[in-house]
Amino acid sequence: MKLRNQKKLTLASIIGLGYWFFGNMYEAIVISPNWIVDSQTQMKRLHEFFVNTTPTLYFVPVTQIATLLVWYLFFANKTKTVIPDYKKAAFFSVLVTLVNIYIVSTIVLKLFGADYEKYGEYLSTLTWRWNVLNVLRMILVAIVVHYLFSVYRKLDKIE
Repeated sequence: MKLRNQKKLTLASIIGLGYWFFGNMYEAIVISPNWIVDSQTQMKRLHEFFVNTTPTLYFVPVTQIATLLVWYLFFANKTKTVIPDYKKAAFFSVLVTLVNIYIVSTIVLKLFGADYEKYGEYLSTLTWRWNVLNVLRMILVAIVVHYLFSVYRKLDKIE
């Protein structure tokens, strides 16, 4: 891969992961803390509010493309000086992907599913889990961005 293309793809991944990070940060600060108080009522309000769109439209497919780019760059890289940083970025992107899969499959599908009401009081537990795991997800995304930015700066010096 040409160095110029590698830099562009690395930057694209950084931007996509930053998009993911700040989207989750907004939710973590502005939206989700409200869910933990009277969770059943809050989830009912969310379901009434999200009629034409959902947060999914914000995150899909940008976050998946950014993550796939990390893995692609790790395997396609031929520049020795950035191998350790790409390796760390790829490792942490696998971790954040696993955390994200867990969040979506065990929490989000229940909170935002059509049958969310059947979870009753358990919704409070789910909203707390979402809040805690979202912080973990943001930390992991930030770590990936850190290593990718390190790669970008090293590639910048080579050029």
